[in-house]
Amino acid sequence: MVTRPLFGDDPLAPRVLSVLRRLGHDGRGVTLTSLVAHTGIPGIRLRATLERLVQTGAIAAAGCDPLASDLAFRLPLRARAAPPVSVAA
Repeated sequence: MVTRPLFGDDPLAPRVLSVLRRLGHDGRGVTLTSLVAHTGIPGIRLRATLERLVQTGAIAAAGCDPLASDLAFRLPLRARAAPPVSVAA
């Protein structure tokens, strides 16, 4: 029997989703800079993970911060109701 991880081949996705649930639980978008600081994932790897999560519909692009020109991401409405999941770093 072959089992596949929940988020494909990306082991960083659960950590990113956990941070988004914690910081964006009220519907606000979380900027890329904030995600880098809270996840500890380098920018290039984080961007690839975020791109995959957007393509699968797990998160949505939320525009950008007008003051810093920083991309932001948010959870879809259905995912905001789920409680945050603790993921070891």
